[in-house]
Amino acid sequence: MSAGRQDRPLPLLAGLIGWPVAQSKSPLIHEFWLKRLGIDGHYVRLPVRPGEVARAFKGMAALGFTGLQATMPHKRACFDLVDHHTPAAKALGAVNTVIVEDDGTLTGENTDLPGFLEPLANLDLSGEQVTVLGAGGAAAAVIAGLVGLGARRIAVVNRSPEGTARLLEDIAATLTGCDIIEAGWSQAEALAAGSRLIANATSLGMAGMPPLPLEVGSLRDDAIVYDIITHPHQTPLLRAAAARGLRTHDGLEMLVGQAREAFRRFYGAEPPKDGDAELRVLLTA
Repeated sequence: MSAGRQDRPLPLLAGLIGWPVAQSKSPLIHEFWLKRLGIDGHYVRLPVRPGEVARAFKGMAALGFTGLQATMPHKRACFDLVDHHTPAAKALGAVNTVIVEDDGTLTGENTDLPGFLEPLANLDLSGEQVTVLGAGGAAAAVIAGLVGLGARRIAVVNRSPEGTARLLEDIAATLTGCDIIEAGWSQAEALAAGSRLIANATSLGMAGMPPLPLEVGSLRDDAIVYDIITHPHQTPLLRAAAARGLRTHDGLEMLVGQAREAFRRFYGAEPPKDGDAELRVLLTA
């Protein structure tokens, strides 16, 4: 796959579709790596309205794009519109990365799963309960990641029972042998209090959005709080958890992790890790 990238006309182009998309830090990450590696390429933000993803896809190959990534609310639309799915995308029922193949067909990939797991290396959740807030495309990767770490009792908190049911149906094969608790927000604090890890996969707490209705006072002393929101990267939830001395992970960690996987596919090169500290400073400036 990487050899095909090198044979394409320069510059190598990739980008991010979403609505909104102005807040995204993904271009900073990809452009940082491109410059560090001396690759003639670009990564751009592309504001695409809901319902317009199919039209956006039609121009990708003609414009010379090697691929696109998708953020809210387009991950499910991307899943339905690509020509092929990788096993990971098929298992999760969600696509966040679309690869333009040499023949012009589109392959749907999901890089959220390795991105979510990157800061949780060596964590063992065997025998533990976890709570996932939200039931969108990112929640599928979060849940699959937690199952991969050994969790078998998973509480999914969401305002819409229908949305939760669809998510669980999409990833049913991943949940074999798991005890799933479907809950509304009225049960969130009680479920979180009994969990080793609590992950926010909603947009609540994002700049311009309502706050996340979850207090951290009753969480276990060994609880891990992971908020995948990137704007702001230190959400009220994470600040409250850190003030309690709890282990926290922010959305920038997941963002960089999933970007690594996409960068390899888009540009046919390995993103360097020796600049991670400098990249983190750039992302939090």
